[in-house]
Amino acid sequence: MKPVTITIVIATFNSTKTLPLVLGSIKEQSFPQKNIEILLVDGGSKDDTKNLGKKFNCTIIDNPRTEPVYAKFLGFLHAKGKYIVYLDHDEVLENRESLQIKVDVFKNEPDIKAVISTGYKNPPGYPFINEYINEFGDPFSFFIYRLSKNADFFIKDMKSRYHVGKETTTYATFNFLNSKSLPIIELCAGGSMFDLTYIKEAFPEISKNPKLIPHIFYLLIKKNPNIAISKNDALVHYSSESIPGYKNKIRWRVKNNIHHAERMGEAGFTGRNRYQSGNIQVKKYLYLPYAYSIIFPFIDAILLSWSRQNINYFVHITLTLFTANLIVYHYFLKLVGYHPKLRSYDESKEIPTTSSI
Repeated sequence: MKPVTITIVIATFNSTKTLPLVLGSIKEQSFPQKNIEILLVDGGSKDDTKNLGKKFNCTIIDNPRTEPVYAKFLGFLHAKGKYIVYLDHDEVLENRESLQIKVDVFKNEPDIKAVISTGYKNPPGYPFINEYINEFGDPFSFFIYRLSKNADFFIKDMKSRYHVGKETTTYATFNFLNSKSLPIIELCAGGSMFDLTYIKEAFPEISKNPKLIPHIFYLLIKKNPNIAISKNDALVHYSSESIPGYKNKIRWRVKNNIHHAERMGEAGFTGRNRYQSGNIQVKKYLYLPYAYSIIFPFIDAILLSWSRQNINYFVHITLTLFTANLIVYHYFLKLVGYHPKLRSYDESKEIPTTSSI
């Protein structure tokens, strides 16, 4: 029998701080190393990222821009494995059985084509803001989806909202056939694994359109409404070490989604919206009233602080207002005809207007 192979795709850009932890967690996996292909898709790192990847026997692929979605698209095209796993350059596999657990799900459940990890954990000693990011991403996403990605809450939240098909000690399967709304899930991050052979055959359009990469989950469940979540399979996520750094990420998201919705937005909320119910379509317009009411973010902060036993969740109020102010500001700029240049996470690098994403 031909051995199962896995391709792990990591989008990198000046990643030497966390990449050794990510690659080290891969090398510690119980799954046979000879059957693992690691692709580093690099957006022009100026540090030692590429040399570090070579030391870990990674295949280096150059990304002509630092934009991470395009990097993941290149990984999709170049991957040789039967299965593919996407890890961000700051996501560390906690369980050394992570890959094997997911492969076993595919063996035991022929109808399952994607397996999602348990959720995120905050690294020891990292500030609270990193925990908030791990759990909800940003205040707007919290308001729209209200789905925790914290490893202690993710499966519980999913089980409370969606139909559980089967549950074992190592995984739970979910069926979204009659779901009125869908969760925010990206199979191109967070250590998720999907059947690459199946996806390429079932959805050949993905290989021609980078904007579809973040939406593979939504494409998949239209044809096959079943996915699985592995248990005790968290990722330690080193996302942000400071509130100012986190605010920069929010600025980037808001600016590019408002001014470049047809390109950056298509790979994010705007594109995801196409697969959602009418309730989500309407709910996005209620974010500003929610934020400026003050009382509703305050109530949510109380509930989060109580349920998590952590008073730091009151930062949700100020982050909600900060995000709302950015939305208003950038819509005003758009109204008066100001059109900022499209940039990647590397603010010094402009994404060409001829870019496909």
